[in-house]
Amino acid sequence: MAEKLNNIFDSTLSPKDVTTFTLMRGVPDYTNLAQFDLYETGYSFLVCLKIPEFLNTLADTNTEYETLIKNYTHILEYDFRGAQGIEDITTETAALTNGISDLNIITRTTEQGGTNFTMNYFERSGSLLTKVNELYIRGIKDPRTQMKRYNGLLRSRVGRSDASQRNLMNEKGYQYEVFHFLLIVTDNTGLNVEKAYILASAQPSLANTSIYNVTRGEISFQEISLGFNAYPISGRIVNQKGAEFLDWINDHTCFDEMEFGYDILCGKNAVSRGNTGVVGAASPTVDDPNPDTWNE
Repeated sequence: MAEKLNNIFDSTLSPKDVTTFTLMRGVPDYTNLAQFDLYETGYSFLVCLKIPEFLNTLADTNTEYETLIKNYTHILEYDFRGAQGIEDITTETAALTNGISDLNIITRTTEQGGTNFTMNYFERSGSLLTKVNELYIRGIKDPRTQMKRYNGLLRSRVGRSDASQRNLMNEKGYQYEVFHFLLIVTDNTGLNVEKAYILASAQPSLANTSIYNVTRGEISFQEISLGFNAYPISGRIVNQKGAEFLDWINDHTCFDEMEFGYDILCGKNAVSRGNTGVVGAASPTVDDPNPDTWNE
């Protein structure tokens, strides 16, 4: 009995069988649209699986860092509008030739390695995204000295003699300096995975301090492009994990406006007869908006 092989596309949306249709050969039958189930772009989610350990440690040192880093992670996920950087799988060939005629035969296949991924966000008042990227980059290497000090977490033995040493790090290493993201591309229902990628060992590639260029009278919101150097990983198990996270997202997110509990109607200070108070807490339809709980 032949061994059954694993399906490398497990957990992704299976295409419909169109072999019984004539499609575009002859007269197209636009009264039978089941044969035209086209792929639509524009649907995706980002999950932050891990943030750099040295940022976690910095968040424990003061409330300003804690607020910046937690909100940065939340915005990356919940304000995500898409990422650019996925490349095609390509081939290289060599020629079979008799000196007159050639036939090119595939001799090598190539999947992308480390790549710069870009994601666009609108900067918040207080420069939240830019501040965290600056905090990260200055922590990795001080721009003026090129020393790695994690913004003061790495100190000499003398610097460790006081009570604050519990907030310091004992060693440096690339393993303490990377994000891991899960990129989930879905169909137009948001219920099915088309493809999932782990964007592994991601590092911010710039802090957008150019937003501080200013011309009086030119007023606009600042859309910034966040760049991350990362290594994309795909495969059957990645798709499976993507499907599991997608189920969580759909269980904790309202995508149907007719079911959505707007804060003005359902919040703790919702408007009702005899109550026209100020809008209060977030919508009760969001059970757990904290990304820190996603890995529990």
